[in-house]
Amino acid sequence: MRILILLLTFFIITPSTLFAQLPDEGPNRRQPNNTQQQGIQLLEGFAESSWGESYANLREKFLSLSTNPQNDEKVEIVYEDKEKTLLIRRNGILYSYRFYSTPKIVLDSRPKDQRTNPTVENKAEVDEENHSSPGVLFSVGALFRYLPGKEVQQKLEQKYGKPKKETLAENKIGGAVVWEKTDEKQSPPRGGYVVQWKEAYKKKPFTRRVDYFSSTIKFQIEKEYKEFFNAEEIKTLRDLIP
Repeated sequence: MRILILLLTFFIITPSTLFAQLPDEGPNRRQPNNTQQQGIQLLEGFAESSWGESYANLREKFLSLSTNPQNDEKVEIVYEDKEKTLLIRRNGILYSYRFYSTPKIVLDSRPKDQRTNPTVENKAEVDEENHSSPGVLFSVGALFRYLPGKEVQQKLEQKYGKPKKETLAENKIGGAVVWEKTDEKQSPPRGGYVVQWKEAYKKKPFTRRVDYFSSTIKFQIEKEYKEFFNAEEIKTLRDLIP
């Protein structure tokens, strides 16, 4: 799995405009289905996108929005890495959509009846990239100009309630605030996480990035990460002992 880290420039936008859009809110924006289950508000996706949605489907959505004359939002695909990353500028805020696909070596190490990958159309491309296809949405990052960390946290608390935990960096100013909107009783767990990052700026905590993660695909990645380190050995043994 590769997550592309980009250096991004900031845009001149008034704080009131940013807070109105931060993040997953905005005009005509449909919210994901955050299911109420045993008192837990699950984070099932980001804005109009659901966890596990395909790269191709999301790309088509943003292309349609960017070319629709009736759409009052300004939407632009800034960068794309097929089946891995879509960088979208939406009303002046940058959104990094990240996609995950199972490493091919993990698929090959599994018994044949467990190698479910019916959507692969171009085997040469899969072999070259060493990953299965298509990529599915597992994380979204919202990037914007520096805003006071306390104010961003208050806005997120209005939407998601009190955070599960907050960690401080060594300088006692930066750190991370985490909201867990997940049902851990299900296997794999449903829902997701929200992470607000705080940085020291002018000796005060400021925020310019908030990340959203899928609990289900996080669970899948962790499981396949363990498989990855044993995959070559398992595949070799299977070839030796038919």
